[in-house]
Amino acid sequence: MLESKRILLRKIKLEDAQTLLKWGQDDLYHQTAGFERFTDLGQAQKAADQYQKRLYSFAIIEKKSQKMIGLVELYERGLDEQAGLLVTKDLGFMLDKDYWHQGLMTEALTIIINYAFNDLKQQQIWAGTFSNNEASQHILEKLGFKYIYTADFKQVSETIGFEEKYFLLTPDDWYDKMQLNTKS
Repeated sequence: MLESKRILLRKIKLEDAQTLLKWGQDDLYHQTAGFERFTDLGQAQKAADQYQKRLYSFAIIEKKSQKMIGLVELYERGLDEQAGLLVTKDLGFMLDKDYWHQGLMTEALTIIINYAFNDLKQQQIWAGTFSNNEASQHILEKLGFKYIYTADFKQVSETIGFEEKYFLLTPDDWYDKMQLNTKS
């Protein structure tokens, strides 16, 4: 289990399906994070089972209430060792709207980034956000991520219809950012 002052990250459990269902029925999470739609508890339970099987998928738990308030994940970017993909991860994250603007996502991402660089020995962490999700972009930039490019998925298929901005964080950028934060 990974933790900080106000939150902890733990593996997702089947009992979390009710919370996943709540998020899966709210259009806001589809529009801001691309979260999957769920129409019933059975679908959410299947999703909880899938999250459980992913090595680096975590529920964000508020310590005070012991409630699941979000998700954070590290994904494989590929398994091509020669291309260096084994030492890179993609970062995904989502926070319940009732907990926005409290610094909790910044805290959760700090935990998972430290874990990725210190324990997993990753050399790059990539994160993509919908182009209109300025709040997530601001969090990434605050943590030292640098904007690299925008992918226009509308050019791939009219049914996809969105753009995604991609950001990159390296250990050097992370440790530089953390040193700046401890000096101020």
